[in-house]
Amino acid sequence: MTYPGARARPDILANYRIRRADMISPPLMRLVALTLSIAGLALILISLRPFVAISMSGDISSDGDPLKQVGFMAAGAISLAGLLTLASPRVLRSLFSPSLLALAAVIGFSVLRAPDMMETARSLGLTVIGMMITFTVVALPRGERDLRLVLASVSLLVLAISYAGVALLPHLAVHGYDAYEPQHAGLWRGLFSHKNIAGPVISVIAIFGIYLFRSGLRLIGAITFIAAYYFVIQTGSKTTSGFLPLAVFIVAMGTLTGRAWVAIALHLIAFTGALVLTLGSAFNARIFALAHSVLGDGTFTGRTSLWEFNLSMIPQRLWFGYGYDDFWLTSTVRGLDKPFWAAWDYRFIVHGHQNYLDAINNLGVIGGGIVIFVLFITPLYNYAKARRIAGNQKLADMFATIIIFLSLMGLLETFFLRRIDPIWAMQSLAIFGLHLAARFAFNPRPAGAGASGGATAR
Repeated sequence: MTYPGARARPDILANYRIRRADMISPPLMRLVALTLSIAGLALILISLRPFVAISMSGDISSDGDPLKQVGFMAAGAISLAGLLTLASPRVLRSLFSPSLLALAAVIGFSVLRAPDMMETARSLGLTVIGMMITFTVVALPRGERDLRLVLASVSLLVLAISYAGVALLPHLAVHGYDAYEPQHAGLWRGLFSHKNIAGPVISVIAIFGIYLFRSGLRLIGAITFIAAYYFVIQTGSKTTSGFLPLAVFIVAMGTLTGRAWVAIALHLIAFTGALVLTLGSAFNARIFALAHSVLGDGTFTGRTSLWEFNLSMIPQRLWFGYGYDDFWLTSTVRGLDKPFWAAWDYRFIVHGHQNYLDAINNLGVIGGGIVIFVLFITPLYNYAKARRIAGNQKLADMFATIIIFLSLMGLLETFFLRRIDPIWAMQSLAIFGLHLAARFAFNPRPAGAGASGGATAR
């Protein structure tokens, strides 16, 4: 399906002015752009300290690591310089969209209300840096061919390091005994800090593999998908390995019918069913019994007690919440008595293992509603727009699959706007990817075809 105005839309390759070409040769500019994109994605996924294990219910977040702070600040400065010198002014101006401005306003207001403004601002700074890096990944490549190179090279690198870790450094790449999470012993986590991070992130790499296969890199795509999906199975996450094929199926239905609304409708149905099954298990005995019979654990590894507590705290600050990233690791929770009745001691929980409840708890009904709309609903609208632009369909399908998959995972994990969390980075990548794919053509027209609306080659 071809969008009628696609030829009049600006080409994402029309990023440079003649004065820049005079200063730097186009091949060198392309090389620099590719290098920054590959380095940015590799940094986000591999991090500066791979193979550092954490317990999701026993350890405090390690984002205070000086190496991470200094390293990511430097990476943020390099990404900003790359965007200002190499990215299209049109691409940069597109960030000033109503939805992204609303998101910035909500987060800014929440930071001003935070009990510890400086600590909250530090967390927000890491989030902004991470988003800047992921935007660099999709904004700098000179079209879809270069973006494929970025995704393929980093995906294979992450998989190679993770598999090498399992084979050569199992004490680092495989969960051992943990007093808080003994049930995870023997499960793979690769270079990531926890299997609950490894599963979703490597599932996204599997989605990259599908895209690479569909785009012509069949061998690389097949290897990437098979290796990634097998790794996901070894993480032991039934929901992750189940949600991945469901998300792929949903987007495939939209592709086969040629109608994005089919995929969106199927996603809403699947999401509603999963929402009822998960949250419903915490409050309804019949739903709990159903979840237990289907999954073997109606508590979702103890999450239901967290959700009950989370919901009980929302009414206390209903409209504006407790502040950005200012609930679970503060005295609001840590100062409570030990909950002997709960499956997990939520005084030492890193997050509530539910994106949507945490969004409302941190930012209130108003702010949380805006965040959910911008991060999970607006991308689906952009997906429908992107599929109407000639040449953008496969990219749109890939990014939409990531959004749908992570929307479902958000029912069991929290990662929205979460500093430099690689799961959030993958969602941020998909959000920005759909944002650009809905506004620009990623594939240039053949040389000599002419250009309308300023769609000229770099």
